[in-house]
Amino acid sequence: MTPFSMFLALQPLFRESWGLSNTASGWISSAYFGGYMLAVPLLSSLTDRIDARRVWLAACAMAGFGALGYALCANGVWTAALFQMIAGAGLAGTYMPGLKLLADRLPDRPRPRHVALYTTSFTVGSSLSFWVVDSLARHMPWRSAVAIAALGPALAWLLLAVGLRPVAVVVTTVDGSNAHWKSVLRSADSMRYVAGYAAHVWELFALRAWLVPFVTFVAFARGAASPVSPATLAAIVALIGVPASIAGAELIGRLPRRRLIVRVMLLSIAASIIVAPASLVSWTIVIGAVCLYSAFISADSAALTSGILDVAPPASRGTAMAVYSTLGFAAASAGTFAVGALLDVLGGESTFSWTLAFIMMGAPNLVGAVVISRASR
Repeated sequence: MTPFSMFLALQPLFRESWGLSNTASGWISSAYFGGYMLAVPLLSSLTDRIDARRVWLAACAMAGFGALGYALCANGVWTAALFQMIAGAGLAGTYMPGLKLLADRLPDRPRPRHVALYTTSFTVGSSLSFWVVDSLARHMPWRSAVAIAALGPALAWLLLAVGLRPVAVVVTTVDGSNAHWKSVLRSADSMRYVAGYAAHVWELFALRAWLVPFVTFVAFARGAASPVSPATLAAIVALIGVPASIAGAELIGRLPRRRLIVRVMLLSIAASIIVAPASLVSWTIVIGAVCLYSAFISADSAALTSGILDVAPPASRGTAMAVYSTLGFAAASAGTFAVGALLDVLGGESTFSWTLAFIMMGAPNLVGAVVISRASR
């Protein structure tokens, strides 16, 4: 995950040197998730037929290639977006296929606690990426910083290639070449969790994509720099999701999954409304509001992902996760771009425009909450 924020952490730098508008920044940010969305249907569904380890290793190499290409060749909107897409496609073959890789090696289905530990590794990695890329870029040219971050996937490839043995995958015979896809699409509960995840990911990655510009705006509006650098603050805010996600997973044993997800989504909407107005009070309040919002965003992550594993047709879990990720990261791409476009329309230099931007981040949760509330017990 080290190259994850190669654009996001340095967005103010690229906006100045490449002359980017908010919409152009949104394109580059969303290209990462667009690459994920295009690649995941193939890569994740492959894990129903071959060992997920093979998919994971190939995709990890792709992620490293995308990051190195960005470091060497990115010089504007289109080249940056291209290598963001390649890196995002690499993530598509490591994130959900990685969960399938674990599921194939466990005697039973992963429990919510297992899923929470796995999904928080994504949060930790993406959070540390902000800190690593920003810290390196403070001491060297940004291209060198991103090139060093590109070593992360190479190390990951070695760890998995050496430390994890192949396993035989039991392939269930199904009728027709599209039977896995049909069984998932016909599963109403599976599609409800897919819709809930789409709302969750729209919000999650819109916040990560626009937090650094928001903190930069607050510093300008208040005439006082943030207590920590914007990228470091983004890393801290994202890390708040780790205990929040684990806590949400633990609550599943005490509170019905549907009820937990619905409550968290509604609380997240409420939190999104207060973030930008908090900037009018003090740095302490705005940082607290952003951390609270991040916690609510992440609290239903493990509940949603363990939910799709529970309700998906057993022979088609890899395909179910492909649908889950495809539509989820399509929403991530759309949300990241939509917030940037909205900020351009509103000017992006007022508390009012940022308030509407944060409301746009949280609003899809209303749809998610309604859909999840109708899932089977």
